[in-house]
Amino acid sequence: MIVVAALSFFWWLIFFSLWVVFLILTMNIARSKGYSPLLWGLLACILPLVTVIILLLLPSRLQA
Repeated sequence: MIVVAALSFFWWLIFFSLWVVFLILTMNIARSKGYSPLLWGLLACILPLVTVIILLLLPSRLQA
C-alpha cells in the first residue's frame, strides 16, 4: 500500500512539473510575440498545451 501511495505522489509530481513548465513556456512565448503574458498565462492554467500551440501559430505583434 505504501508503494502505491509513493507512485501516486510521483505521478502527481511529474504532472505538476510539466504544468509549470508549460505555463512558463506560454508566458515567455507571449512576451516575445508582444502579447500579454498574464492573460495567456491564465489561459495556460486551464489548457497548457493548447495555449502553447495557439501562441506558436499567432503572428507577432511587435513592429520591426
